[in-house]
Amino acid sequence: MMQQLPVSVSRARIQLMLRYNYLASATARLRFRVIDEPWCKTMATDGFNIFVNEEFASSLTEEEVIGVIAHEVMHCVLGHIDRRGDRRHDIWNIAIDYATNLMLTNAGVTLPKMGLLDQSYKGMTAEDIYLKLTSLPQAYIDKLLSEVTLSGPGGPGNGEAIFRDVHVDVGDLHGQWARIDEFPTEVERHRLRTGWQSELKSKIPGTVSGSFSNEIEKAGRQEVNWRDFFSRFMTGLRRDDYRLFPPNKKHIWRQVYLPSFGSPGPDHIVITVDTSGSMDAAILGKILTEIDAARQMCECKLTILQCDTDIKHVETFEPWDLLNQEFGTMRFRGRGGTSFEAPFYWIEQYVGGGNPLPDAMIYMTDGFGSFPDTPPLYPCLWIVPENGSDHFPFGDVIRVTTEP
Repeated sequence: MMQQLPVSVSRARIQLMLRYNYLASATARLRFRVIDEPWCKTMATDGFNIFVNEEFASSLTEEEVIGVIAHEVMHCVLGHIDRRGDRRHDIWNIAIDYATNLMLTNAGVTLPKMGLLDQSYKGMTAEDIYLKLTSLPQAYIDKLLSEVTLSGPGGPGNGEAIFRDVHVDVGDLHGQWARIDEFPTEVERHRLRTGWQSELKSKIPGTVSGSFSNEIEKAGRQEVNWRDFFSRFMTGLRRDDYRLFPPNKKHIWRQVYLPSFGSPGPDHIVITVDTSGSMDAAILGKILTEIDAARQMCECKLTILQCDTDIKHVETFEPWDLLNQEFGTMRFRGRGGTSFEAPFYWIEQYVGGGNPLPDAMIYMTDGFGSFPDTPPLYPCLWIVPENGSDHFPFGDVIRVTTEP
């Protein structure tokens, strides 16, 4: 059973919603949980749950409690936990605190004394700040981390509150018990952030909105971890037939006849590459490499279509084929206009020739072109660069970035 929030924290939460209406919806929707564990000596968030150390909260004034709650809520609104990706955890933590504290202090929110406040980062996104921090000597990073350690209840100092919160990755064991029930998926969290971002942009003071517009917009543009989502997409296409004929072709060369795999995974995936020039060849190569790695794990047939206004090239790889091709240097044919209709028509003809329906279509494009009038009977996943279209009449959409 979840422990009830202290009266002081509940009151501060309500005051936050009344004073700073640009955070009201998010504050009401996010889950607040009292916690008494060694890893959380202040407050923490995993992007949806906000963990509160009661002893720490009691050491602050009401204004400071409001400020700390605003700090945690802002991390959630801006999607800082989901935006980390493969970046170093310690440096990313510093970067997002700089971004959050700057925005809140410029909006007039009172925060506890802290070391992570530098006006020179004003107007920069958390990603920009991270890149700048990575160029600094490690000794300087260590100094930043040591200067903002907690000095207060349970800390080494004299009771003066030097605030540093904890940022918990979704897969972290810390706070895992809070993510068992009703924890939104990454896609659902992004959907929530889209609404909060719109509210933040329209209601936060205009000067703040203008100065931090890139950081606010980033919360909406940055979507799911595409590698993780793609992996789940592939393994989520389940086969339900365990059969001996045809046998597992991967082992025929050894004269060993085993049943075809009935484990999770597709039998046939069609990849369409938009060769109209809308996607950089390096990005295409990176994504195709990930796709091929997933394909080999689930042993499925792979067909790659290259298409601009019509099909320019078709190449099929059987499940047992090992690709030696370097996708990063792959030659793409076409580079003309864009129409998304031809690949779906190709599949119609393919099935009409007596072949089974593919498990899914994965379409790599910027999304600017003409779509079929009706959605296909199989799943469709659009892989789109960050600056791609926002309009897709059917299927799932994931966005990729070339940022480190």
